[in-house]
Amino acid sequence: MKEREFTVMAGTQEERNQVISKIREIVSNEKFKLDAYYFCGFPSGTPNEKLLKACERYLETLDRSEEPDRGVTDEMLAELENTLARKSKAADNLVNNDADIQAVLDHRELLIQG
Repeated sequence: MKEREFTVMAGTQEERNQVISKIREIVSNEKFKLDAYYFCGFPSGTPNEKLLKACERYLETLDRSEEPDRGVTDEMLAELENTLARKSKAADNLVNNDADIQAVLDHRELLIQG
């Protein structure tokens, strides 16, 4: 019985790591959009600095400890929801985070449970 519990736990940790990698990808994309927008006017879509900061704050707390503060997690999830609700209106947006954002929101329980 203990071995089965460990397997389930390992699967959950792997899934959680996948969700965290999506958050890292969102940060990377937002940094790219920020650089492209300010340095060369590249049509990458308007950067979402609130989303970038919320995700970075979550990752920073995760790097410092095993579990980020619940308030930081809730703030990030709220900003992810706000971002999806606004939807990018740029037809030429080359960097679109919608799929990654939706994947994180679909598995939010992995971030809340730890």
